[in-house]
Amino acid sequence: MGMQGESIQGGEPRGLPLSVKILPEHLRGLGYTTKLIGKWHLGYHTPQHTPLYRGFDSFLGFYNSHISYYDYKYSYQNMSGYDMHRGDAPAYGLTDKYVTDLFTDEAVRIIQTHDPSRPLYLQISHLAVHAPLENPQDYDHYDKRFIHILEQNRRKYVKMVSKLDDSVGLIVNTLSSRGMLRDSVILFLTDNGAAPVGKFRNYGSNFPLRGMKYTLYEGGVRGVAVLWSPRLRKAARVCNNLMHITDWLPTLYAAADGDLRDLGKIDGVNQWCMLSDGYPIVRDKLLLNIDEISKTEGAIYKQYKLLRGSIEDGCYDGYHRHFEKSYNIFPLFGNNSRKNIQEDVPSYTETILKSTVSQSITYHLGGPVTQPSTMVQLRNEATVSCLFNVSYYSFVTCNVTECLFDIENDPCETKNIAEQYLRIARELDQILEQYARNVAMQIKPSVDWLADPRRTNNTWEPWIPSSSDIFPNAAAQLAGLAYYLHIEIILVAVICKAYSFEQFET
Repeated sequence: MGMQGESIQGGEPRGLPLSVKILPEHLRGLGYTTKLIGKWHLGYHTPQHTPLYRGFDSFLGFYNSHISYYDYKYSYQNMSGYDMHRGDAPAYGLTDKYVTDLFTDEAVRIIQTHDPSRPLYLQISHLAVHAPLENPQDYDHYDKRFIHILEQNRRKYVKMVSKLDDSVGLIVNTLSSRGMLRDSVILFLTDNGAAPVGKFRNYGSNFPLRGMKYTLYEGGVRGVAVLWSPRLRKAARVCNNLMHITDWLPTLYAAADGDLRDLGKIDGVNQWCMLSDGYPIVRDKLLLNIDEISKTEGAIYKQYKLLRGSIEDGCYDGYHRHFEKSYNIFPLFGNNSRKNIQEDVPSYTETILKSTVSQSITYHLGGPVTQPSTMVQLRNEATVSCLFNVSYYSFVTCNVTECLFDIENDPCETKNIAEQYLRIARELDQILEQYARNVAMQIKPSVDWLADPRRTNNTWEPWIPSSSDIFPNAAAQLAGLAYYLHIEIILVAVICKAYSFEQFET
């Protein structure tokens, strides 16, 4: 598709080719009502590239990569404008409400008014916790839940994450109150690593993983996801099997009882049986990216990962850790405040058990979801541990030569083993060469100043009245970047078929 490079910027006349059929369009064919809340960012230069023409029945959200949290404005170069839309029209009059709350309220409204006899696909692509760093209205600088986090920006960040947690809790609680959890599949996932430094710095952290957003190191592309459903027969476990973002299309389509032959030839593979029943590994290799402009590429085969190239002269390739400042804030609360604050910080299991999500699911199931001891075990299994001493200032570079890492035994990518494992390196070379034969070259058009919001009531809107793609669709499709470790996207896929289940295994 030629979209493997930089993301779409405001005013660029390009988008996901109209010939590419995406998940909501497929689910519509199965009778689903389809709703999108939040981020679109797949192009909007023509009306046909916007959500209502791409399979969604309704849309409340923004077209561009991000907006401000209160006035919903997006700026690029010398253009700036309002970017909040309902359907295909600007949604004026919504400003001054924290955008995380706005999207949560919309999700709750949709669930409350939905007819449960009809299946629903609800996708909530939250802005949080993308830059800019803006606190919710109810932010308390001295909130004792977070006062142990000394660095002020990190404390702001955690409050934004907390608001995101509240959002998930309210949505799950609403599903429970409507009796819709009994046949729901809820997927919470990330799109890429955090940006602890750089242009869109948000003070997130990928540590101890190497790299960050924009890079192909694990800190940029190793993602986390949580999948919950009464239909999971093998639940309460950590799965480290290889999975690519493109796998979610056939996986969710299979969960919705769709015929995979409807999807045609695609890059993704169905992983539903692996996730729901613990079936054997489906995928043993994947493409991370091939960017012919930045000269970066990477692929994974089993436990091995091959990388070439670097961006921004390697500035993003290291281990970015936030070190707490040394100032003391405890006197603000009295001499005994340190001890009191430490006592007030709830334990990990207590935090989970008291969350709205846990309480809603416990109420639905009639008992505890997972025992506290199991929670601790799962957390330990999901924790990344490095066998090597990580240096924050020196690391193996891959911009001159290629790097081969054993990401199972060296997840922090500290040791280049390319010379010791020449055969593995050659196999990964061949995988990259195979994908490279079908890569569509990037087409990055210049910004079209006809898109300037000043021409359309200071609002970002489609500006080309055309029903055809500006650029011809390439026959080959590139899988694109794998998803990963910073919470920016929530996808809630609610599968509400008219099934009658007497008992669920959890």
